[in-house]
Amino acid sequence: MTNLTLKDITAEEIVSRSVASGEPAWLTERRREAWDYFAQAIPPEWRRTNLTGLNPEILMPADSPQGTAIQWDAELAQTGAIFTTMAAALRSHEELIRAKMDSAVDPLEHKFSALRAALWQDGAFLYVPKGVSLDLPLRVCYTLSASNQAIFPRTLVILEDNASVTLIEEFTSQDHEQAAMAGPVTEILAGPGSSIRFASVQHWGSSVYHIGAQKIVLGRDASAEWTSVALGGQVQHIEAETRLEGNGSQVNWLGATFASETQNLVTAPWLRHVGYNAESFMQFKTVVNDTAYSVFDGMIKIEHESKATSTRLEEHALHLSPNARNDSIPGLKIDTNDVLKGGHASTSGDVDDMQLFYMQARGIKRDEAKRMIVMGFFEPALNRITVEDLRDEITGIIESKI
Repeated sequence: MTNLTLKDITAEEIVSRSVASGEPAWLTERRREAWDYFAQAIPPEWRRTNLTGLNPEILMPADSPQGTAIQWDAELAQTGAIFTTMAAALRSHEELIRAKMDSAVDPLEHKFSALRAALWQDGAFLYVPKGVSLDLPLRVCYTLSASNQAIFPRTLVILEDNASVTLIEEFTSQDHEQAAMAGPVTEILAGPGSSIRFASVQHWGSSVYHIGAQKIVLGRDASAEWTSVALGGQVQHIEAETRLEGNGSQVNWLGATFASETQNLVTAPWLRHVGYNAESFMQFKTVVNDTAYSVFDGMIKIEHESKATSTRLEEHALHLSPNARNDSIPGLKIDTNDVLKGGHASTSGDVDDMQLFYMQARGIKRDEAKRMIVMGFFEPALNRITVEDLRDEITGIIESKI
């Protein structure tokens, strides 16, 4: 499919490329089915996501893996853990991927999910065996190298019973003069008693459209510490969910979003309770500046079979410009009569003038005082990023946007 745009691709091209790459027949068929769905589906109605700058006539999907960088201590392989590219894992662990891939994120949910399922190339596969705890953080970085390019990376994580890992997923690029597109999918399947610390950091350059899906499924007594950071790109639309499927499962989810200039950054995170005695907490912090528009469309869903749920969802926003906008849409849907506690909250406002006055009265200049307030606002999420060079880079990006 070299030099073919999204407008020019056909199902025959999809099948031909898959066969030429030596992919198994079941994956070729999944790709064809997804493309057929994409070709006939109408786009989803995302009223707060501005996709008018995406032109399928100029977007060219990558036709081979090229933007995945995996970092870990290779000695950890002695534990039986596997951390490699999806292309390599398809050769060594085909049946495991066949069984688990697409089990969390529905590839045919809408037009964009089908596009991702049909065209993914780059990706990372992480498998941690039963009882294995990996103390050092693992990192995968996805890079978008050119304007008019579209990439669709996949991250698939499988934790067996009582396994433990820290994973950082990063999305980065230079600024682009014309539109580029990233459609990532992340699926994390955490077995009974397992735990994961997961940080997803999006700091694309300008003109990137990020349309992604992320989902963690927690088994019995499994736990997740999830950190979501969104700073870059022109437009972001992320559908993210933690499914607390197992009894006693827990998630603590923090987010940090900073939209500036003309960015449109949308995050739609869900906490879905299924198991008994499951606990969840979500808190997103958002800052908007210039004429940017950010959206937090968060939801708690407590299913009928869930009992003794404890959950809370919050978003707090700071406005640095009167022309910037943030929409906070927290929601709570309960289909059971057995809830320990459940609630949601939202606050939005300007930087407190009294705080600025207090700091200026002690000799701190106004711009420095504002910087300190914003950095303190984001501190809980940033402190969770354990890789120092990445945390420093994110700090620098935030400071440049204030």
